[in-house]
Amino acid sequence: MSSVGGGPGAGPRGLRARIVAVPLRWLGLSAGAAALAASGLFGGLETVEEPEVPAAKIHELSKGEPWNVTVDGGRLVGDGLPGLRLTNPANRWVVVLATVEVTANESRNDTDDIIDISGVEGLVEKPDYPRLEPQYVIGLRDGTHVNYLQPSMPEKLAFFYEQESTAPVPTEVTVTINQKTYRVDTLTNSKEWKDLEPRAELTVPIEDRRGK
Repeated sequence: MSSVGGGPGAGPRGLRARIVAVPLRWLGLSAGAAALAASGLFGGLETVEEPEVPAAKIHELSKGEPWNVTVDGGRLVGDGLPGLRLTNPANRWVVVLATVEVTANESRNDTDDIIDISGVEGLVEKPDYPRLEPQYVIGLRDGTHVNYLQPSMPEKLAFFYEQESTAPVPTEVTVTINQKTYRVDTLTNSKEWKDLEPRAELTVPIEDRRGK
């Protein structure tokens, strides 16, 4: 759904992949020279360790751009919610509750990028999407589907992820709060929010609310 963001191919790893994909004749390099050039650019064969994502806490404000995020809790709910449809009625929803405030100067239409979740088996992915995104983002104020968020207007949101009925029932979920950087796009030469990456991470207990 997101139309704004860095997405796959951003960052050093993506740059390396793009360089490797360019035909050698475009670069005027032999295969050996290209290998040496890539080795020099990216530190040879040395293993680059991923930086640790700072830890956050539940109900703690994570400040940043283009949004501030406070994760408020996790829920497990079943079928029968108005306006939401599971691909299999036997499946269930893993829900993350969060308060989000846009800190950018313009409205945002990339609510699917705000958080990621992990540590839960059997999550159903959207077809042809490069990363696991919520099936729905719902505003708790009025129960409507949220596509846009306005600056400086905090909203309580529910991020819905479908889990297969055959997967173990989760008791907690790892939530990653993401961020982006406002910078010049090298292709369009215009400023955009790019480079989706983790800003903070926390473990959130899941309350089983099925049948309640």
